[in-house]
Amino acid sequence: MLPPRLLDQFVRIPHNTTIENKYYGVFNKILNKVCFTDDSFTVEPQYPLPAHDVPAIDFVVEVNDLPIFFLEINLPLHLDYISSRVDADAQMRARFCALYEVTPTPRLHGLSVMGQRLAFYCMDKATGHIKPNYVAPSTDRIIDTIPAERWDTDITTEEGYQKFMAVINDVKEMAAAL
Repeated sequence: MLPPRLLDQFVRIPHNTTIENKYYGVFNKILNKVCFTDDSFTVEPQYPLPAHDVPAIDFVVEVNDLPIFFLEINLPLHLDYISSRVDADAQMRARFCALYEVTPTPRLHGLSVMGQRLAFYCMDKATGHIKPNYVAPSTDRIIDTIPAERWDTDITTEEGYQKFMAVINDVKEMAAAL
């Protein structure tokens, strides 16, 4: 389970906040103080991408200056809107494309965060396949191709924390093999 001080920090953030960076501090602490405490890892906030017109990634974890994990934060209110979920999914897939050639690990994990809810993504470097699978939107009707249930993991619960840490441990194991 997350330490009580981090759980308290989530409680203090209003669910209806319109300020995305309210979540940056708590996830920065989780990444630096819970997950990647060894000094061989570097947590890079606002990680710039080579293309100048592409916004920075919220957090990237590096080993030897190479990206091995990333996390994108969105507001919890985005869960309520199909268009926001579609945008979040597209953002994650674009991040995998941007990091594909530079990640040294056989899998690249990424998390899409909406408040305290997590959606897990993973790219197999050998095939370039990204999970969850992409579902193309319809051109003639509205279809919820990215359901809110994709963000079904709450990091503030024991079950959610364990699922999150399983991904982090996989990233650490791959990093140790470099």
